[in-house]
Amino acid sequence: HVPTGKVEGAYNRAAYLPRRRELALIWGAMLSDGLPDPVVLTERPSKKSGPYSRRRPPTPVDADFRFPTRLSQLRQGQPVQDR
Repeated sequence: HVPTGKVEGAYNRAAYLPRRRELALIWGAMLSDGLPDPVVLTERPSKKSGPYSRRRPPTPVDADFRFPTRLSQLRQGQPVQDR
C-alpha cells in the first residue's frame, strides 16, 4: 500500500500519529488548566440542593457491594423473576 500521489501521502494519518497525539495532549492540558480534578467534579451534585430542594446526593455504596445474581438468589431461597 504505497501512496500514489502527493495528496494521499500528505494525508497519511498513520505517519503523523505520534505528533498528533502529542499535540492533543498539549491542547487538552491548555483547556483543563485551572480546572479542578475530575473526581471532584463527579462527586458533587450538578445543581445546588437547598433545604427545600427535592434533589439529594445519592447515598454512598459500600466498597464490598455486589449486585445480586440469579445464582445468589437461588442459593438464598429467594424467588427469581424471569424476564
